[in-house]
Amino acid sequence: MIVYLNGRFLPREDAKISPDDRGFVFADAIYEVIRYGASRPYRLAEHLARMRDGLRELRIALELAFFPEVAARLIQENGFAGEDALVYVQVSRGVAPRYHAFPPEGTPPTVFASVRKTDPPPPPGGGRAILVPDERWGRCDVKTVMLLPNVLASQRAREANAIEAILVRDGIAWEGTKANLFALSGGVVRTAPRGPRILPGVTRGAALEAAASLGFSIEERPLAVDELFSADEVFLASTTLWTYPLIEIDGRRVGDGRPGPVSARICEVLQAEFRGAALRTATE
Repeated sequence: MIVYLNGRFLPREDAKISPDDRGFVFADAIYEVIRYGASRPYRLAEHLARMRDGLRELRIALELAFFPEVAARLIQENGFAGEDALVYVQVSRGVAPRYHAFPPEGTPPTVFASVRKTDPPPPPGGGRAILVPDERWGRCDVKTVMLLPNVLASQRAREANAIEAILVRDGIAWEGTKANLFALSGGVVRTAPRGPRILPGVTRGAALEAAASLGFSIEERPLAVDELFSADEVFLASTTLWTYPLIEIDGRRVGDGRPGPVSARICEVLQAEFRGAALRTATE
């Protein structure tokens, strides 16, 4: 596999990052994951806008004009031009002696990118989730690589044979470890509002647009845990999942215990948008 590191394309096994890199010693880095179909990105502008926001919040100086060309070359050289693929890009503050404050101005950031095939679709019958305390830092809206609370919660989900862990703070179900959370009740699609408690997922925004286009009302407000068990449907949304229904949370049934039609309809809208973009590329 060919990867990109600091201006070079090289085999993954030859890509070396210093042990003094601040992404390694401090998790002082941000990342993005963008879905591609037939070499066409899904909502690239939104992904890059979020990444620019993260760079600004972390005060890392980097222009992202390099990314489209780098992603296209990675897809081509790794044989994914005709397939669905995920491009990963990560930017750290760079290499410097281990002091907490920023390194000297002008220290170049470390830029890494790679590509892989998209994940296989999850089981069609819906998934199970567990509730876990939200122990993340106070700026969940910044997509940093500082994911240890997510990792620990995700491992708890795996050990419970669940697909996801829902992060709960002060009685509010905010989101999953790697997906935004939605509940449908009486024709209203609800999800947590943008702000420091959640990551503003690109697919979250697309799912809200799709739900509105299908005639559903939208409410962006905190979701109490109890609301999950009175909802008609509960579902997740992410770059890798599109939307995916939950049929059970903490051993309690959601709705009638089967995947609901609304999350499936939203998923169809999102996938149609994605396939349409890929088809336009193939015929251009």
